[in-house]
Formats: sequence, C-alpha cells, structure tokens
Amino acid sequence: MNLIAVATSDYIGAVLLIALLFSSRIRRNANRDQIEMNVFSFNAILALFACFVDFFAFYADGKPGTTWKIINILSNTFCFLANPLFISCWCLFEDLKFYKSRKRIRKIYVYAFIPAAVLELIALLNMFVPIIFFVDEQNRYVRLPFSYAYYVVDLFYILFGVYILRKYEKKYGKVRFFPIFLMIGPVVLGCGLQLLFYGVSLIWVSLAVGMTSIYMSLQNEFSYQDKLTGLYNRAYLDYCLESALKGKGKGLGGIMIDVDYFKKINDTYGHSAGDEALVDVTRIINFSKPDKAIATRFAGDEFILLVKDTSDDEMKRIIKNIHDEVDLFNETEGREYKLSLSTGYAIYDPKAESLDDFLKHMDDNMYEEKNLKHGK
Repeated sequence: MNLIAVATSDYIGAVLLIALLFSSRIRRNANRDQIEMNVFSFNAILALFACFVDFFAFYADGKPGTTWKIINILSNTFCFLANPLFISCWCLFEDLKFYKSRKRIRKIYVYAFIPAAVLELIALLNMFVPIIFFVDEQNRYVRLPFSYAYYVVDLFYILFGVYILRKYEKKYGKVRFFPIFLMIGPVVLGCGLQLLFYGVSLIWVSLAVGMTSIYMSLQNEFSYQDKLTGLYNRAYLDYCLESALKGKGKGLGGIMIDVDYFKKINDTYGHSAGDEALVDVTRIINFSKPDKAIATRFAGDEFILLVKDTSDDEMKRIIKNIHDEVDLFNETEGREYKLSLSTGYAIYDPKAESLDDFLKHMDDNMYEEKNLKHGK
C-alpha cells in the first residue's frame, strides 16, 4: 500500500468535487424544482465524503490500538455503503433527467434499488459478522471473496444506465450534451484497476472525474437552453448553422414557425398565459418533428426546426404534422386561447446562398402563409 498515492488520488477527487459543487450552486438555485440536480448534488457530496473517509481507511490500516481498529472498520464500512448508493442514485439521476417522471420512478425503482439495498444491508451486517471484509489482529484490512459482489452490482447499474439512455434515444432521438461514456470510462477503469491491484484506491477519484466530465457537458447544455421552453436557444442554432456550413450543409432544411395572434393572447389573458402558450407550442413541435430534427426558440414567439439530410417532401410532411398537432391541441386541451401557427420552410443551397439568405427564405415563406391568414 502506498499511502502517498492514496492521499494523492483522494485529494484530486475531493478538489474536483468541491469545485463542481461550488460552480454548480447557481444552477441548483435556478432549478430548485428539478429533482435530478438534487440527486446529482447528493452524489457529488457522497463521493466527496467518501474521498476523505477512504484516506482514513488506508491511514488507519495496520495502526495498533482499539481506536484505530474502530476507525478502520467504520471507514471501510462507509465506503461499502456509499458504493451501491452512489451507482444506483446515478441511474436515478439519468432517469429523472431524461424522462422527468416521478410516476415512472415510483414504478421502476422500487425494484431497481433492490440490489443496492441488499448490499447496504450486507455492509451493515459485516460489522458483526465478516462477509465482505474483516480487520485482523494486526489491525489489517482483509478483503473477503463476497466483496466482489459489489463490483458485479456496480456493473449491473452501469449497464442499466446505458440501457436507460439507449431506450430514451430509441423513442425520442439522440440525446445531446450527455456523453455517458465520459462517466463510464473512468469508473470502469478505476474499478478494474482497484479490483486487480490490492491496496490501490481509484474508485472515488474515478467517480469524481466522471461526474466532472458530465457536469461540464451539462453546463454546455445549460448555456444553450431556453429556460422557459427547454428548447435550444439562438446561440445553439447559430452553432448548428456554422457546423452545417463546415459540412457544406448538404440537404439541410429549416422550418420557421411563428405563433399567430400571440400579442392578443398576452393582452387578453396575461403574460403568464403567453408563457403557457409558448410551452404548448414547444410540445406541439416536439410531437411533430422527426428524431433527427433540432428544435430551437429563435426569438420571442418564433421557432426554427433544423432537419439534416432532408427533402421537400419530408419538410412538407413535418409542416402537415405541425398543423395536425395544432388542430388536435385546440380540440382536446381546453385552453382559454386557441393556437394558430404560421410556417415556412427552405432547403439550404450552400452554392447559391449564405446562411442569412437561408434564414430569410424561411422567414419570407412563413410570412407568406401568415399574410394569407390575416387576409382572410
């Protein structure tokens, strides 16, 4: 055992997690109603404590005296308790982030938490009956074969996390700003090395690196997200357009969507109703678009859908889907207002126009439809 190496890895993990928690406080305060951020912060705090406790577990190992023996037992017990709690809560965080459904959580995690709960119970029982480790007469930590069950359960939850992501993507399209393998890679590597080399401590620093990587991606998402609607904002639209330009923009289509009579909704029913209407339009757009399309809030009551590798026929189908969803909304939702959307599409021709021309063509086609409505 190299105590300096252990202290270094735990120190790095603690510093990363403290920096993460400090930098994330603004987002936590701005999203107090988002349970997933609370779960994410809980995991960061849990891992932070584990970094400190892990060092004391190694430091106490082999030191004579009853006090050091108690510290050795309690600190290692804490690490075994924290391990399944962290990885199961990570899956909970993923689920809440993607589906945002408490009903789904209650339905699934009654069962999904069972393996973690069993390991928690075993870790507590181990203080009285050696099952996963014991501390010998020389106050040396000795790992028992059943401790490998924790690695097996960790692998189960890692695969479950991948399954949650892939199932969501299959139903709703690709998830951006959530590179899960930046989390899984360091964790699998750290667990594998700690499993192979007895006396090495890499799990908690690996979790700290993984969480920091994911948080950096979440920060990018936060900066590119419209707070009211949850859609991407103008900055992300500009980024996508610039990226399309680098790829020569072949087959890139765009649909400009404008809310008709939006000022009237605001003036008649108030700005809160106006905000509600914009959220309703967001739902309509999300229900109407194909998975490959990127929905953005362009400005005020204007939205833009970007669709890669598209055609005139597909663009017309999407517009028809949008108008069908508007009709269904007005028939079934029972809002005090009725929604009406004007749309106009264009397909980018990089050889003949600039990106500004592309946006202008969408806008002109949208106003052509809007003028027809207002002229009735």
